[in-house]
Amino acid sequence: MHKTIKKNGEILISILVLFLLSGCGVTLKHVPSQNLNEININNAPKVMVADIGDQRKGESPDRIGQGVSWWLPVSFYARDTEGKKLPVSFYIAESLNEDLNKIGFDTKLANDDICRKPITTEDAISAAKGVGFNYLVTTKVIEGKTNFWGFIIIPFFEPVWTRISLDVELYDLDLISEKQCIPLQTYKKETEWYFAKITILDAIFDAGLFGKHWHRDAWGKTVISDALAETAQKISENIQSKKVVAKIN
Repeated sequence: MHKTIKKNGEILISILVLFLLSGCGVTLKHVPSQNLNEININNAPKVMVADIGDQRKGESPDRIGQGVSWWLPVSFYARDTEGKKLPVSFYIAESLNEDLNKIGFDTKLANDDICRKPITTEDAISAAKGVGFNYLVTTKVIEGKTNFWGFIIIPFFEPVWTRISLDVELYDLDLISEKQCIPLQTYKKETEWYFAKITILDAIFDAGLFGKHWHRDAWGKTVISDALAETAQKISENIQSKKVVAKIN
């Protein structure tokens, strides 16, 4: 009897470990923040967006989060709707491109959608000028991660915190010197509370049952989307102010 219970326990743990590991891939689909709904720019100039790098330390290009569900650590990795690897820096640039397009800009992503690798600023400037675009926006990921700790003794709810830090540069390609740019930084950190566990013993199931959902929301709908909307607004305000100055002059 004792051996049977022990064996069943070992099988349960093995299944649980595999279950947690199978939850690593997270399908991300960017949903523009509602904060952009009231912005609509008419006769907007053409803007190219380029991913120029990921400077996160100790991270693989597609990792978006890591958590500990009781004693079992698990990492989460970004995937597109076809299940392909989705580098974080590419996802950020692509999503910002969508946001700028949503508010009225004629936009294009400089990076190749197949290899999804960052390019240099010089190559991005050349690409934007080659197709006659007025502005270039470069994005560099400095920090970006979601974390949770399933063993925290908080009844019913699980704290899941996400942080993102971006270095963005806006280039006016109509200027004589394209080396002049406007630096824009975006930093956002937010803790979201999700209903997850009833007792401390339930914490072991948090990652397997809810981890994908937490990461999918944070990166596709809430924290990251709000940070990108904030970035798009900054870009829009700077471009619009330049147009106003030009009209006055």
